[in-house]
Amino acid sequence: MLKGRNTGTNMDWPAPAGSGVPLHFAGLRVASLIDTAIVSGPGRQLTALANQLGERGVKLRVYMFQRAGCSASPFIAYLERAGVEHVVLPDNGPLDISPLVRLGRSLREWKADIVQTHNYRTTVMAYLLKQTNPPWPWIAFFHGSTNEGWKVRLYNRIDGMLLPRADRLVVMSERHKRDFSAAGERVRVIHNAILAIPSESSPVELGAIRRPGVPLIGVIGRLSPEKGVDVLIEAVSFLPARSVSVVLAGNGPARAALEQQAVALGVQSDIHFLGTVEDVGSLYRQLDLVVLPSRSEGLPNVLLEALSADVPVVATAVGAVPEVLADEAAGRIVAPGDPCSLAEAIRQSLEHGRSPSAKTARAAVAARFSLEKRVCRHLGLYRELRPDRVAAGTIP
Repeated sequence: MLKGRNTGTNMDWPAPAGSGVPLHFAGLRVASLIDTAIVSGPGRQLTALANQLGERGVKLRVYMFQRAGCSASPFIAYLERAGVEHVVLPDNGPLDISPLVRLGRSLREWKADIVQTHNYRTTVMAYLLKQTNPPWPWIAFFHGSTNEGWKVRLYNRIDGMLLPRADRLVVMSERHKRDFSAAGERVRVIHNAILAIPSESSPVELGAIRRPGVPLIGVIGRLSPEKGVDVLIEAVSFLPARSVSVVLAGNGPARAALEQQAVALGVQSDIHFLGTVEDVGSLYRQLDLVVLPSRSEGLPNVLLEALSADVPVVATAVGAVPEVLADEAAGRIVAPGDPCSLAEAIRQSLEHGRSPSAKTARAAVAARFSLEKRVCRHLGLYRELRPDRVAAGTIP
């Protein structure tokens, strides 16, 4: 099932400084494989990328999978709204090899020039298809990993074994690049970009939650173990009673345990579970601080969004966070899993996070992580792998 169409906007790199000559491709076909049941950070980044490449002669097509008997992934509707070309392949379960067969056939018929993969399952598929010596090079993306159980840990192990076998491996941080040192010169760091903050017609209202004179802290994201929300709840118990209100925007498998933890620590009146929030923009406007207490990350979109929205940030030193917050004025960093240090960082950020120097530092970070720069890095990567598809008249 083929849907959507690419659009694009102008870019001015890669080309020699001052030349003003943009890089174009002669109808380069890039297939991006992603398997997701949600509108995830990697999915949002991929969609934004697709919508910037069309005017540079890059045709990006997204491949999705739909399990029989399951509700359609909201990401399919997200791609449709964005006008991104995509193919949805039917999937009858773990033992069904037909998605792999259909994928290989579609890539041949479409004459894909490059294949990109964005998670464990698509990594395995690309690896298996590469054993047939297809004409396309393979770019594998590593967005970070979770640790939710033995099955996920097994997937991560297989993923870690196969990712370095790609023609290029893209990671989100220098730290992750060191983790994949076995891949040598084939590893590239391409940071996520600050994207437009999602806004809907029905803004979230927090008036009933906010208490006069009490700061409002937000955690935005999936409620799963790797996000470390349990550490934040414990940190709140170290703060003076009723000194903060915390809103958790998101759902996930850890919600019930987190609710029980808040009751056990006696902070349930300070912790508010909002569920999924569509209008995140209206949420940022009401927050005094955003906290990312994660145990693991790639480069979290929430971090970039908060900085772009000029909201003070406290985050843990995982993934690309230390690279983003290299200037400590832009946001405070603590070790993961340390509720005492997290509580102190929250206290200091609420006191100093709105200073002029902090605002300036956040604006400087936001400028470094533009979508334009991310698109340029992709264009440069495509040029490395398919110099034959660079359009005539552009600078190679």
